[in-house]
Amino acid sequence: MHPLITNTHGDGTHEQARDGEQTLAITIGLLLLVGTTLLLSCWTGPVTAFVLIAVPVLGAYVLPSLVRVLALRRAVRRLLG
Repeated sequence: MHPLITNTHGDGTHEQARDGEQTLAITIGLLLLVGTTLLLSCWTGPVTAFVLIAVPVLGAYVLPSLVRVLALRRAVRRLLG
């Protein structure tokens, strides 16, 4: 159980509700992603559709760690320089 969620009933209601909401959010996100990909594929062709979908998805995955690395490098440069 997550430390911030208190479950006074002991029946797992909070966890079940949270899991259900996460499952719904993932399902809707995947449906939107697949639908958008299919529409783009029909309009622009498969390669362009792949690029238009893959770039934002990979960017959302890579961007947080990239920002952390750049901030760390800047902080080290300030300390040393």
